[in-house]
Amino acid sequence: MWEELYYTSEHFNDLNQALKFYGKVTALYTFSHLSDDALFRRGVLYLKIGLKRLALSEFRKLKRRYPGSDLKKLTNLHIKLLATAPKQQLVYRRGKGPYFKGFRYWANNHYARLVMDFSSKIIYRAKVLNQGNRTKVTLYFKALKASKTSRITYGKSNEFLERAYLSGRSGNLAVSVSFKAKGQVKVFTLFSPFRIVVDAIASSPKMPKNPLRIVKRDDLRNFTVCLDPGHGGKDPGATGPHGIHEKDVVLRIARILKRKLEKTYGFRVIMTRNRDIFIPLEQRVAFANSKGADLFVSIHINASRNKRLQGIATFCLSNTSDRKSLRLAARENGITMAQMSQTDKILSDMLFSEKYNESFKVAHTIHRNVMSHVQNYQPAIRDLGVRFAPFYVLVGAKMPAVLLELDFISNPYGEKRLLRAVYLDKIADGIASGVRKTKKTINVAALNTD
Repeated sequence: MWEELYYTSEHFNDLNQALKFYGKVTALYTFSHLSDDALFRRGVLYLKIGLKRLALSEFRKLKRRYPGSDLKKLTNLHIKLLATAPKQQLVYRRGKGPYFKGFRYWANNHYARLVMDFSSKIIYRAKVLNQGNRTKVTLYFKALKASKTSRITYGKSNEFLERAYLSGRSGNLAVSVSFKAKGQVKVFTLFSPFRIVVDAIASSPKMPKNPLRIVKRDDLRNFTVCLDPGHGGKDPGATGPHGIHEKDVVLRIARILKRKLEKTYGFRVIMTRNRDIFIPLEQRVAFANSKGADLFVSIHINASRNKRLQGIATFCLSNTSDRKSLRLAARENGITMAQMSQTDKILSDMLFSEKYNESFKVAHTIHRNVMSHVQNYQPAIRDLGVRFAPFYVLVGAKMPAVLLELDFISNPYGEKRLLRAVYLDKIADGIASGVRKTKKTINVAALNTD
């Protein structure tokens, strides 16, 4: 498991230790979406100690290995400066503070998730105020810089979010977020990269104080399932011994499952991605919330250093002390084990306001059906049960939400199975059957759109 790539050199005893560390990441995790970050960081460290020739080598290596990297423009700029002005001292100075990169948001008429992106970790203070019939959130920062082009964003006329804007001067900035009605608000942070998330759901007179209503079984004519194929784009996920990527397998499963849910059972199905693109974790559940989904199913394939492991597990969002589950969550979240303690603090505040009990029931129902279908095809596949872990992708879901880890791509036999259409069809049959039974046997919470 790699460590956090956004640390500055001050977090290491010396620069040599840092260079070795990032070199290990690039060597062991060539296909990780963070390998390009590690190469770039090595180049930065070489610049810091004045070894421009080695820095140029690292940047050129990054450009050659990862042509689609999100660091492409910055890498090309460094190559140009180093190649055309060899005598120029391009030095990264200590004390250069973090900067605000911009806003992203997803919303409908009663829900909004706003994400603020930063170049690195920063300390902030949040204040939530109810002003008349509206709710406003203000976040205060110190030693923060920002570009003029990223200072404001507006919600559409039919959306709960009114606007978010950055005010003040660099070094003493504040973000103000206003909503068009009173709302219940949660503010939390995510890492790798560092971002702050504001989740809000309306609680005005038109929207009851508890904005989540229970939808009875006979009122589920428009039941919507959101399928989330994990990873994608520059993030391949786990990679099998023969180079098969998790992102491709889970997308195939999701497409098969979508057809079955729609044609066999008549569900409405939406997908967080239907092609090979990268989508941040916080965007996935925000998409499901904004579309009013009744169920969120995130699809993944497991991996382990033990190549003999095989089995299927289903996860719900919760804190846990199980080291294996924590390591898996850390890998899926793209963070270190050390940062999981901070994730625990986030969840302890949010957990019981979300759909915990419904998710637990849904997880067991889907898991039983998946195992029944899969073990009829391959009895040797182990039942790893329903577990709990703090997955970023499930945080803030306003509907029952589960994450499936379907077999181990690190197992050579598992990798071969995951290439067989009949095996993927069995998996999809099991999930679809579980979703159908979930709809019939329990009350499922959905967003109140009355």
